[in-house]
Amino acid sequence: MKAENKVPKLYSNGETWRSVNLDHPSTFDTLAMDPTLKKELMDDSDRFVKRRDFYRTIGKAWKRGYLLYGPPSTGKSSLITAMANHLKFHIYDLELTRVQSNSEFRNLLVSTANQSILVIENIDCSKKFHNRKHEEYNNGGKQVSS
Repeated sequence: MKAENKVPKLYSNGETWRSVNLDHPSTFDTLAMDPTLKKELMDDSDRFVKRRDFYRTIGKAWKRGYLLYGPPSTGKSSLITAMANHLKFHIYDLELTRVQSNSEFRNLLVSTANQSILVIENIDCSKKFHNRKHEEYNNGGKQVSS
C-alpha cells in the first residue's frame, strides 16, 4: 500500500542530489512502442522487483541495467519515465559533466535510494575520460577516470 502511494521523484546532481516530484504523464499505456517488446519489458521489470529477496539470498547486488540508444526524440526518456511510474521508482539523472572527481562520483552513486532508476544520458560524449594506462595519467583525485 505504501508503494502504491509513493510519488516518484526526479533527482538531478550538483554537489548533492536535488529533487522535484516526477509529474509526468508517460505510462506504458500511453507509450508508442512495439506491443510485444513493451510486454517483455514490463514482465522483466516486474519479475526483477519480485526477486529482490532472491538476489539477497544468493549474495548478488539487486540491480538491473538497460542500455537505451537511438537518435534524439525517439522516446528513450519517455520509456524511462513510464518505467518509473509503473514501478513507483525515483529517477536519478546523473549529468557526468558536473562530476569533478572519482570521490564525488562515488558519493553520488552511494547516495541514490533503493528502488530507483539511475540515468546516465549521452555517456559516450559527456566527458573526456582519462585512461589510467596512459603515461600522462595523474589522477590525484581531481578527475573522473575510466
